[in-house]
Amino acid sequence: MRACLRSAFLLVLVTTLLGWAACAPVRKEVKPDRARIAKRRKAIEAFNSGVELLRGRKADYFKAVEFFEEAVRLRPDFYEAHFNLGLLFARGNDFARSVGAYRAALRAKPGDRAASFNLADVWAKQGKFEQAIGILEDIVDENPSDFEARNNLAVLFRKQGELDKAKAQATYVLDHDPKQVLAYNNLATIFSEQSQHEMAQDLFRRALALEPDNSRVLNNEALALLKGKRVQEALELLQKAYDKNKKTPEAGLNAASIYMDNGDYSRAAKVYERVAQHIPGFLPALVGHAVATRGMGRYVKAESSYRQILGLDHTNPAALFNLGILYMKYREKPAWACEAFGRYLNSGRTTPALAKRARGFIEDIKLSNPKACKEAGK
Repeated sequence: MRACLRSAFLLVLVTTLLGWAACAPVRKEVKPDRARIAKRRKAIEAFNSGVELLRGRKADYFKAVEFFEEAVRLRPDFYEAHFNLGLLFARGNDFARSVGAYRAALRAKPGDRAASFNLADVWAKQGKFEQAIGILEDIVDENPSDFEARNNLAVLFRKQGELDKAKAQATYVLDHDPKQVLAYNNLATIFSEQSQHEMAQDLFRRALALEPDNSRVLNNEALALLKGKRVQEALELLQKAYDKNKKTPEAGLNAASIYMDNGDYSRAAKVYERVAQHIPGFLPALVGHAVATRGMGRYVKAESSYRQILGLDHTNPAALFNLGILYMKYREKPAWACEAFGRYLNSGRTTPALAKRARGFIEDIKLSNPKACKEAGK
């Protein structure tokens, strides 16, 4: 009887195993997608070539952009390449393309913190504060203790003129972490804009007591001093700020701007040149250098500089606008001035204030030289 049971069990077992084997999927040999692998390899090679072009004395911003664009063409989900394009387009004031690049980076890596913060910054540079604030408020809603996002919100609310909201963000941060340097910096800047200079200076001192070499704090304190007509002190702080962090160009640009405002074009040109050397392809510095060169009366050199910039970035708005001024006021070439102003207006990268000025210049030229402006400004 036991033998029969054992036999029956074995029969069931064997039947079961055979049934499982019969139902097992047929194994297929999966061949590697060689074309896809080759594309990914070429994309990485292009990306690495772009990175190399951002370093050293042989840095070439514009060639780097070409390599990163090739990388994302070969591999559309290449987060790092999209991110670098966002950085470089923003550096060149091509904000529309920068937004597109950061959005592509976020599609490749949803919710990425760095891309989100940088996208908010680009929106802010275009004056589109609602979009920028929306990004950061989403981050804060998810994590109320994200002090970096709150500090950035304080900056955006201040720039939008909502000073109470800006103060609320900075105060929240300091209530929860009294060692937040940038929160002191933001509060100090708000009080400076409200002409409460003593309060602002006290807050700047608190920030610098925590981080004596913080370039952002030094830069903002310099701007506050400038409002109080303390120009030399402001310049000294800006120089210190720039020396501490040459990869953050605001202090250098601000110092050069002060020299420009005071008619010291030679010193301005030197500062712009230093900034451009430390950040290759940084168009605001290149344009500033060209404007300073024009201020020194070197009009042909300035024209050459503008044309070099436009050869690299053919719709660069600052170069087009300033080239128009050069032709109108200094080279006495009204037709060329109209063409430059017209190209500026058609660039898609205008600001309301400068667009209004450009149209006014075109109308002035039309009055004195009716044949000079045929299609400009339309």
